[in-house]
Amino acid sequence: MQTELHAVETLLQRGVKVKARAPLLFRLFGKKTIVFKLGQPKAGTLHRVASYYLRTGIDQTKLHEITSEEALTVISVHGKNIYKAVATAILNGYWSGMLFTKPFAWWLSWHLTPKAILTLMDILITYGGIQDFMTTTRLVRSMKLTAPNLGQKTKGS
Repeated sequence: MQTELHAVETLLQRGVKVKARAPLLFRLFGKKTIVFKLGQPKAGTLHRVASYYLRTGIDQTKLHEITSEEALTVISVHGKNIYKAVATAILNGYWSGMLFTKPFAWWLSWHLTPKAILTLMDILITYGGIQDFMTTTRLVRSMKLTAPNLGQKTKGS
């Protein structure tokens, strides 16, 4: 069981490879597919992904157990935000996220299936680093860093 948990924890640290059909320019030179890596998002990237994801209002459990028909429904209603969230996570940088999120999201929408995008979104939300943030927040809250330190207690006789 511990081995499985460790494998899940390191899933995004190593990255999940995403294959898509290469753009026309690459195909002219013989490259048929292009591989992107969805890795551990940085804090700023996670903030952007969270804002896109929360705009959809989709529950994470619904995203985890989705059928093909439901995937089509979700993509038709919330597709732009989901594609932007996945594109932001793949780009994973401040300037690349600012400059290329919208065109890359558009490109992903034409080169990946809805099931693939929703699977990537599920992986990103489930293993993207929120658990580490919540664990740290709970630990700091339990430590009570702002509690007054009254010094040493005096010993009485």
